[in-house]
Amino acid sequence: MTHDLSVPAIDAAASLFAKARLEHAIVEGLPPELTPKNIREAYAIQAKLAEKLGWEIGGWFCGCTNRAIQEQLGLAEPYCAPLFRHLIHQGPAVLDTRDFAPIVLECEFSFILARDLPARGQPYALDEIKAAIATVHPSIEVVAGTLKDWQHQPAFTIVADNGVDGALVLGAGNTNWRDHDLAHVPVELSIDDDLVQKGYGANILGNPLNALLWLANEQRKRGNGLSAGHVYNTGTATLMQPVKAGEQAIASFGPLGLVELRLI
Repeated sequence: MTHDLSVPAIDAAASLFAKARLEHAIVEGLPPELTPKNIREAYAIQAKLAEKLGWEIGGWFCGCTNRAIQEQLGLAEPYCAPLFRHLIHQGPAVLDTRDFAPIVLECEFSFILARDLPARGQPYALDEIKAAIATVHPSIEVVAGTLKDWQHQPAFTIVADNGVDGALVLGAGNTNWRDHDLAHVPVELSIDDDLVQKGYGANILGNPLNALLWLANEQRKRGNGLSAGHVYNTGTATLMQPVKAGEQAIASFGPLGLVELRLI
């Protein structure tokens, strides 16, 4: 018979992750007595981690909205985690690899809202989500949590480590995004001018807008809302791409433009 994690266990797990983030250190993994066994416990650790870090939240991000990534991590549905404001960068950006664990890149559609989507009893509909969007941005998520060999860690431990996010690089915003079917927008990632990944918006729950809808309703169920001016990235259109210091990444989102990142 299993038992829920205790409040002290949740606090201890969050303390391990917070210490590692502040010291740019690596967590080998959580001991069994601190390992979340379900998404509820993972989110409890994640929330306590954010509280301990005390960093301003500038949005939320979706993880595991791509079927291939779900299969790789063994999750049947997406998850979400806070996006910390000081880790949101405008492209072209330069990031120091010494500030992160080993990095992989994901190419994501990011949204900034023109108005709030507050918590409420009734689920949001897709038309309401579309009406609230101000701009759509090409973006690169820098995936780099604190877990050693994180892709082989238990799925709920990954979620607890704030979804192993590192940073987000935003390209210019598009106000004319309604002129394009986001599901069919091609996404290509090049490293040092070599094309290494290709995908489409459809790889994100069929359409990145579906991921934003999922996020709004997931937050709604948890008594939270989405805020105007905040950034919401919706999961990757491509497979994860390892990168290292000295490399330059350019992600092309067809008619939505480019976003650039250089690693030192």
